[in-house]
Amino acid sequence: MPDYDPKTDIHVTPGPPSAGGGLYFIVGALVVAVLVGAYFMLGAPGLHSNVARAPDANVTVEQPSAPAQPAPATPAPAPQRQQ
Repeated sequence: MPDYDPKTDIHVTPGPPSAGGGLYFIVGALVVAVLVGAYFMLGAPGLHSNVARAPDANVTVEQPSAPAQPAPATPAPAPQRQQ
């Protein structure tokens, strides 16, 4: 049976740590999607051109020719009953 001979002279040099590039891409895509959605939902120029407008109308209001008769200032006295 052969003897197990581990190689102890192997040196492993680690590479640069992962910066999470995929996560940054996904978060950036979500931010862009939210900004584009907000642009169209909250007032993109030209989307609200179907606003109802009132037609130009010339309205003339005429006052009555004679003022109404005013009500008497004091009521007439009630007739007194004779006994």
